[in-house]
Order: sequence, then structure tokens, then C-alpha cells
Amino acid sequence: MPRSPASPFLRDAQQALEHAQRAFERGRLKEAIGLLEQALKMGAESAAVRTMLGIAYARTYQVDSALEQLDRAVALDPQSFEPRCALGELYMRLCIPDQAREQLERALECAANAPERAYVQGLLKEERLREHRRIHRPNFRRPFWLLHRREEGNQE
Repeated sequence: MPRSPASPFLRDAQQALEHAQRAFERGRLKEAIGLLEQALKMGAESAAVRTMLGIAYARTYQVDSALEQLDRAVALDPQSFEPRCALGELYMRLCIPDQAREQLERALECAANAPERAYVQGLLKEERLREHRRIHRPNFRRPFWLLHRREEGNQE
């Protein structure tokens, strides 16, 4: 029976990563996710693999999984540019500006060359421009139900 191109026979983690990279580059993100998850099961644990998986999840609108993978990538290599930049950009796209700025500023510190610095500086500039136009929304630091307790205390 012929093999499906979506599920190649994989000898090892390196081969899974190569197939995942090609699938990712061709826009076959679900296939890339499956291959990256297989590579992780085969022992290819690294910040780079977790970053690629996080980006693939983000591009398929699986935000929780994307955040989880990018957080793990940052934990694996806190001084690496790519996971911090990807995490910052995801926070930016999710309109979570405080975390976006924090991660992007740390990515800027980790940048190893001019193109990386320019990319992050462009994202930070875009975020500053958004900030001027942003309608400030509640941040839920003070839950609404606590207001009722305060009012009850003032009535006594």
C-alpha cells in the first residue's frame, strides 16, 4: 500500500524536523504540527522546535497551544532571540501590550545582528502607534464583584 505524503515514514527526529520544515514552508501547517509533535516525542527537545511549533499553532489560531509552546521555548533558552520575538509578536497580535513590550524589549537585548534588531524595532514602533489609537479596555485587575463588597461595607 503506498504511503500518503502527509504521513511519511520517519526514521528519526531529524527526518521529522526536515519534513516539518518543508511542510511549514509550503503552508501545510497542520502537517507541520503533527511532524513537530512527533519530533518532540522522538527526543528533539529544543527552543527552536518549540518556537516553530508555537508559530504553527498561532498561525492555525490555536492560541493557548501557541502560548504554551513559546513559553516552553523561552524557558529552554532564555537568551535566544527567536522564541522571545515570536512570543512578543503573538502578545502584540492578541492586543496584550504589556507582555508584548516586555518580550520584544528582551528580544531586542538578545538580537545578534542588525536585521533582528530592525525587525523588533519595527514591531515596537508598530505597537507604539497602536497605543495611541487603542481604546483602553478593562484589565480585570480589580474584579467587579469586589465593588459590591465595598459598597456593602460603606452602607453599614
